[in-house]
Amino acid sequence: MKIPASAKSIVPFLITFLASGQVLAQPPGSGYVRDGSGSVVRSGFGFCVTTGYFTQSLATEECDPSLAKPPAPAQAPAPPPPAPPAPAAATPPTPSPAPASIPVVVPAAQNVTYKADSFFDFDRSAVKPEGQAALRNLLSQAKGATIEQIRIEGHTCSTGPANYNMALSLRRAEAVKAFLVKEGVPADKIVTEGFGESQPTASNTTSEGRSRNRRVEVQFAGSRIAR
Repeated sequence: MKIPASAKSIVPFLITFLASGQVLAQPPGSGYVRDGSGSVVRSGFGFCVTTGYFTQSLATEECDPSLAKPPAPAQAPAPPPPAPPAPAAATPPTPSPAPASIPVVVPAAQNVTYKADSFFDFDRSAVKPEGQAALRNLLSQAKGATIEQIRIEGHTCSTGPANYNMALSLRRAEAVKAFLVKEGVPADKIVTEGFGESQPTASNTTSEGRSRNRRVEVQFAGSRIAR
């Protein structure tokens, strides 16, 4: 049987007659007639003989290149991920300011004993020029220090009544305070006390001993910044 060329792709064949006269039943889903060896049977015009199941989806490049679905283009590989951003240059830490120098405060103390005979006339409580010079020298040595307290103690020998000596020793301590206040020392920083003849440092039986017992003690307590 001859198949016109114009009817090559549209005439279904369920049963194909081979040249030898052998008929092959084609299984469903087969697009082309194949012989016993599995090769596609071609017509006298060289066309591949199709079955009644033929559809465009069954077309092959060998037989129907115009109908065969071109292979999907190869998918381009995905672009590589972007390189991570370069790490930002580390900002050097801002140096901490150097701590301010902390001043070192050290105690400043001084305990000076003056003979009353060089500070006062006999039985008097006014500070003589010699005593004033000694007190100014004391303040000069304490210059730059913070005064916490100045304690002034008056003492006498045992000559005369004890009550009188007690009062005289206090007046002399107060006289020294008045002079220091005049020189600029705050009055509230000064403490005065009179002990009379009650705290001798030597024997009152000798002239030298009594001279040593007549005294003024100045105790300076404060602080200053170490240099």
